[in-house]
Amino acid sequence: MEKKIDFSEDRIIDLISWELHVQSSNIFPSSSLSNDLNLDTQDKMLLIAALENRLDVYLTAEEAEIVETIQDLSQYFYLHAS
Repeated sequence: MEKKIDFSEDRIIDLISWELHVQSSNIFPSSSLSNDLNLDTQDKMLLIAALENRLDVYLTAEEAEIVETIQDLSQYFYLHAS
């Protein structure tokens, strides 16, 4: 039986909260990685790499560059898992 992985916005928020040591109550689906979470390009790529490793799902380099929000991340991870 195949294990179903949770790619919901809530799960992504929980993982980001853990990775960045930020309370999940301060992160929303609409949160901008750069503006709201204060991540520069390098930090954003490191966060995405950490999430990819935890979820065992990988975005293309182009997708990783254009991701702006938590919602974007959730959608791209779900897309690649399908």
